[in-house]
Amino acid sequence: MKGSVIRKRYILVWSSKQEELSRDLFRTFRCKVKFHHGDFAIYLATQFNKDRVIQFINSYDGSRSIITSGTIRKCKKKMQNESLKEKLGV
Repeated sequence: MKGSVIRKRYILVWSSKQEELSRDLFRTFRCKVKFHHGDFAIYLATQFNKDRVIQFINSYDGSRSIITSGTIRKCKKKMQNESLKEKLGV
């Protein structure tokens, strides 16, 4: 049996305004930053507020969600691929 009824969801986000987005996400949804590097950040959400958080991120100026996963490892792997694409200009 799992430890918690509420499942964690990690959301990989690219944003040019990480500090502002982080404050607004915490204030509105209580989502915390679990990891950040450059313009990328991984936020922790729950299975219940995941869809609303993604809509909020995508509507935020200069931000977009890239992937949503149940593990932080998948988000970090995708972040490495995205940052490599960004450096190569693809």
